[in-house]
This record gives sequence, C-alpha cells and structure tokens, in this order.
Amino acid sequence: MSALACIGEPVSWLRLETFAAGKRDPAIETHLAACPACAHCLAEITGDLVALPVLVVPERAARQWWRGFVTAFALATAAAVVLVFFLMGERPPAREDVVLIKGVGEVIVDVVRERDGVIRQDVRSFAAGDRWKVVVTCPPSASATFELSVADGTTVDHPLAPARLACGNRVVVPGAFTITGATANHVCVRVTPEGAGSGDAGSACVTLTPE
Repeated sequence: MSALACIGEPVSWLRLETFAAGKRDPAIETHLAACPACAHCLAEITGDLVALPVLVVPERAARQWWRGFVTAFALATAAAVVLVFFLMGERPPAREDVVLIKGVGEVIVDVVRERDGVIRQDVRSFAAGDRWKVVVTCPPSASATFELSVADGTTVDHPLAPARLACGNRVVVPGAFTITGATANHVCVRVTPEGAGSGDAGSACVTLTPE
C-alpha cells in the first residue's frame, strides 16, 4: 500500500490518543480536517476501542466476473501446490503469522507501523522511534484473550496488557509499543479462547528486522 505523508508537522501519537480520549484541541481538529495521514492515525487509535466488523463492499456484478476468475485461478493454484506437497509426502510450509485455535478458528496476526506521522501496514522493518500496533483477524463469531510478547533471542518483553476482544476483521489490540536493538524481534500474540484452558491456546508471530 502507499504510505500517507503528513501535510506539515505530524501530530504525535500521544496527543492523538489524548484527543481520542475526549480532550478536544481546536488546533488538532483543524490539522485533522486537512491532513489525511494524521486523520488515518486517529482512526487507528479509535479502533482500539471498537472492534472493526468484517468489511463488505457491494459492487456491480458486471464488474466482478474478472475478479471471480482471478480468485478461482488463485484457489486452483493453491490446491495444486497442496497436491504436489501431498504427492511428495510433505506438508506446505506453515506461516508464522497464522495459527488455528480450537474454539476460535484461524487467527492471523499483523502489525501497523507509525513513523514520523506516516502509517504503514506493509512493512517488517524497524528503526528507533517507530511505534507499532498489532491487529488480529479471526472469525467474528468468536472471542479470545490476546497476549503480546516481543522476543529478541535474549529477552522476552510483554509491553501490553492481555486484552479480551471479540473477533473480526483486523481488530486492533489496545495500546502501542516500540522496539529497540540491532537484532530481529519476534512479535508474537498468544491466543486463548474464551473459557478454555492453556492447552487450547496457540501463538502466531511476525518477525521485524532492524534497518
């Protein structure tokens, strides 16, 4: 995705969090009205409080035929890959950002980076001063507790408190965190389904590397 750039001096994440909490500031309101980048950042913050529903965008059927063809082709290709692995007696490589949880279903973990007012959802690298948020996608009929850990191979930190959330499309785990150091960090989310024991929990991770 293309990055959004601030029209002037970016409003800090802390000031936006204060603004979202109800402390209105005319200067911030004026800036947000003219700056898509900071307005998008505010939307990410307010998303901490409300789980995002699954996005459904109706379009004209006449424009959908080619998308259906592309989808069908992609599914057929994926099925062919699985068949090849099966015939070879091997399993397809697992994705570290996906975990299947009993009582919840498939959970996908992703991250969002904020750097100098620019929001990116397609990066896996960090530098000093970056702020990160975690988003999870899982079946909307489920709920679970999400616990974040950040490991650099030597130490393991838990920068955010565990959060019980209703599942949905790219649900934001409350809070933001930073990463320091000169080695790769594994940002992992442990998912525990509602009313289940630790034996039913599982983790999915995203690896972030220093620039």
